[in-house]
Parts: sequence; C-alpha cells; structure tokens
Amino acid sequence: MDLYDADPRAVVRFLPGDLLAIFAFVLAGTLSHGTLTAERYAGVLLPFLVGWVVVAPFAGGYDSSVLESTRAAIAYGAVSWLGADFLAQLLRGTPFFPGSADPQFFVVALVFGTVALVAARFATLVVVDYRG
Repeated sequence: MDLYDADPRAVVRFLPGDLLAIFAFVLAGTLSHGTLTAERYAGVLLPFLVGWVVVAPFAGGYDSSVLESTRAAIAYGAVSWLGADFLAQLLRGTPFFPGSADPQFFVVALVFGTVALVAARFATLVVVDYRG
C-alpha cells in the first residue's frame, strides 16, 4: 500500500470524522488529567495528528476498500490508529512535545483512540448511508 492508493472519495468521507475523533480523544484525556490549556492541548494533539496523517494513507485507512465494506472501514481505521499511536509515542518521547513515550500511555491511547475512531467511522457510515 502506498500513498497513491488512497482514494480521494474515502478521504472526503472519513477524514473529517477521523480528525474529530482524534481531537475529542485528546480533549477527553487532557480534561481527565486536569491539564487543559490551549498550549498543552496543542502539544498533546500534534503528535497524534502527525501520526495519523503520516500512517493512515499507507496503512489502508483511505483505501478504496473502506468505501465498500463496513468491516474494512473499521478494521483499516483501527490498524491505522495502531501505527499512528506508535509514531505519536515516538514523537512524545522527544523534548519537543509534552508527556513521554510511556508504554502504559501507548496502550491507553491505543484503546481509547481506537474506540473513538471506530465510533466515528461507524457514525460516518450510518450518516452517509442514511443520506445516500
């Protein structure tokens, strides 16, 4: 899979919900830790956004198959998040971002980020199918 396999229709259909899920996941985390400031939120959010934008197109998150099957849309979204979370943790392990690359946080981010993305993709499928 390479970047050129991304289907523009899949990007248009899923990217807004995917980004909303990532924004919400990070917001929930910063709120739960009592660390919500604009600077902190942006610093925590950026590694996950970079991870998603870099990994998802290569991991099949926007492949044409995600348009044809609910299972593919959800599975490729989850696999993309695994890679995005891994890259985000590597970035968080640098001095440029708040937090650290704690293995426990990797697992927490993997679980809650996957749930958020699966919910967003499912909602996108339901809304688009309903409107279509």
